[in-house]
Amino acid sequence: MATGRKKKVSRAAPRRAAKVKPVKRSAAKKAGSTARGKAAAGSRAVSASAPRISGPKVPRYKDLNRPDSTGLPLAWGLWSPGDQLGTVNNITPGSVAAAAKEVKRGVRFNLDLPLHIPYGLCKPGAHATRRDPIPTLHARERPPHLWVRDDKLDDFYLQCSSQWDGLTHMGDSQHGFYNGVQPQNVTHGEGSKNGIEHLAEFGIAGRCVLIDIVRDFAARKKAWDPMAEQVVSAADLEASLKRHKVALRQGDILLVRMGWIAAFRDAPDVEARDALLRAWKYSGVSGGEDMWEFLWDNKVAAIATDTVTVEVWPMREGQPAMHWAIARLGITIGEMFDLDALAEDCAKDGRYTAFFTSSPLNLRGGVGSPPNAIAIK
Repeated sequence: MATGRKKKVSRAAPRRAAKVKPVKRSAAKKAGSTARGKAAAGSRAVSASAPRISGPKVPRYKDLNRPDSTGLPLAWGLWSPGDQLGTVNNITPGSVAAAAKEVKRGVRFNLDLPLHIPYGLCKPGAHATRRDPIPTLHARERPPHLWVRDDKLDDFYLQCSSQWDGLTHMGDSQHGFYNGVQPQNVTHGEGSKNGIEHLAEFGIAGRCVLIDIVRDFAARKKAWDPMAEQVVSAADLEASLKRHKVALRQGDILLVRMGWIAAFRDAPDVEARDALLRAWKYSGVSGGEDMWEFLWDNKVAAIATDTVTVEVWPMREGQPAMHWAIARLGITIGEMFDLDALAEDCAKDGRYTAFFTSSPLNLRGGVGSPPNAIAIK
């Protein structure tokens, strides 16, 4: 559907050493020393040793198709006419293999909140349609040898705690859900489209990159409040990446910590927690085209934050929004990820990357899912 593939994606073709002219030992030493000197003088973010990862050819953001009066891109049909993954396609076997090298110490960080947080710690009705699940424990006993427990969950809302928003969470009023899926195709039955089960089958794995806005803004002497509707721009994210000498790679999962979970945990009572959840006014990343372009051109697979909405909220009517980008760009976004322990460790060891895995529920037609996410350093 989209045109303008002006820039080819480089492929990691093997080098043919036999055709390279021999270099004298002294000259090779000198060349190597010069190259190392240049690398040391510049930012580690553009390392010569970064993996070269092949992947699907897609246009740059500026070349994406813009078929309607909004002037916003519609990135449909780029991977395949029936694609149901969107930007998660940026994850390739090569990107996963390269990310595995991030495991140095074998330390694991669970990124999921307990299923009863946040709604289970607030007054009933904190959200019009979401609440914490109700567990039921079934006991079967046949003394003296048989002691069995089974359990079930009632009112299990898949987006009530840490969550991925799948590709049918938000549609476009003119065109439908991602890649042209129409409302009648969004069911939990046979033939449902864009369900979370496709992410589960594909497998979300790769390198995650943490940006800790709380600490980074403090280091830059900028005020930050997760409830003040402050906007984190693409330029802010780039400044944080530069500070930690990290360059985004194809297939990365971007994690942005903004301190909302920490504020919720520190709230002294249910009224204070309610105020944090019910306000529906949150700081977050920009929902504008600066963020759309930043994520698209860096080939980010997904973005997740520790806030309720990822982007600054409320959305501005008629303005671009990250939730709108779910439909138009096929971006998977994650909300209320628990990033506090990971951020603490990153601040201590100075390394803001890790190996990341997420296994959403394999639920046919699921709109969202707990991420079942873990970061390993």
